[in-house]
Amino acid sequence: MKSMAKKLMVVMALFMAMTSAMAQTKLTEGTVVYAISMTNDDLDPQVAAMMPKEMSLSFKGDLSKTDMKMGMGTMDYIFNAKTKITTMLMDMMGNKTAVKMTESDLEKQSGKEKKTTVKTLPDTKVICGYTCNKAEITVEGEKDKQIVFYTKDIVTKNASAMKAGLKGIDGFPMEYVISQNGIGMKMSVKSVSKDKVDDNIFKIPAGYKEMTLDEMVKQMGGAH
Repeated sequence: MKSMAKKLMVVMALFMAMTSAMAQTKLTEGTVVYAISMTNDDLDPQVAAMMPKEMSLSFKGDLSKTDMKMGMGTMDYIFNAKTKITTMLMDMMGNKTAVKMTESDLEKQSGKEKKTTVKTLPDTKVICGYTCNKAEITVEGEKDKQIVFYTKDIVTKNASAMKAGLKGIDGFPMEYVISQNGIGMKMSVKSVSKDKVDDNIFKIPAGYKEMTLDEMVKQMGGAH
């Protein structure tokens, strides 16, 4: 149905914004797993059912991949820090689709980035063995301030370029809330692994149909 397709597009926009903030690590190799909880009390039940309970971020050199299991299937993202290309892998309702997106494509889906002001606070918090600093983010046009805990022990590709309201955070986000299109999710790191990562996870799996972002949006908009 068209209404369901629109709701799925809202969820996708949220994850695109989240991925642009997350998938920039340049650690040699490892996996970070986040627990995800919703912050909306009045969230549409159908949208809530699509949301994942956790997300894993695996990284190796210039490549990283986020994996999320949702109510309707899976939505994964492969990010190449060298080419700045993000490949979205969707396996939902029997359809497997691979969409390669540029930074410009992500910005179109995530919306215009709002101006943010970051205030570093003296508090610290230990998350998964990492000492995290606390920061308060004020987003243009929003009343509530956002609290982020981050560590400098996990080095990001370019912390100053982090999006999704995290721009200006000088480190890797370990606990924070992300909001997009009225949907809020709290992200909290539950584990950090330095185990080796298989190169094959950064390849498009067999059986996926490749298309452009415009083709995918047109297909979703035309769903019945």
